[in-house]
Amino acid sequence: MSNYERLMIHHENIAIKDTFELPGKFKGFYTDGVILIDKYLSYTEKNEVLAEELAHSKITYGHIIDEREIFNRKLELKAQRLGAEMIVTLKGIVEAFKIGIYNLFELAEYFEVSESYVLDALQHYKMKFGLSTCHNGYLIRFEPLQVFEYKNI
Repeated sequence: MSNYERLMIHHENIAIKDTFELPGKFKGFYTDGVILIDKYLSYTEKNEVLAEELAHSKITYGHIIDEREIFNRKLELKAQRLGAEMIVTLKGIVEAFKIGIYNLFELAEYFEVSESYVLDALQHYKMKFGLSTCHNGYLIRFEPLQVFEYKNI
């Protein structure tokens, strides 16, 4: 099962439609319990956009399309970060290293997103946790990206 399908199933309470052509620069749109995703996006773009729009469904209210307003830009950035956490999870990073994935290209393929999306997610984690964090018995270093099993001696 693909990551995109998992996100859709996990959020089945939200109507997700990816068969529409969205106007202008919009790749995705959330309003009133419905997510619309542009049908011309690649699979990886749809995966990235779906995560962000799901994040909007959790944290956004009202009309935030006008990016000239600082509050709207903040909500957009928060949704991008929360969406990245839905796809590029700490658990997923550990699992990827366990199966021998050590470079950016393979990590992006593993999460079914673009390389720049993985880099943005790692940058977000670095801002959130600092240079490293512990997760379920593993130490994750973000620069350079490394995973170590944490053992108490």
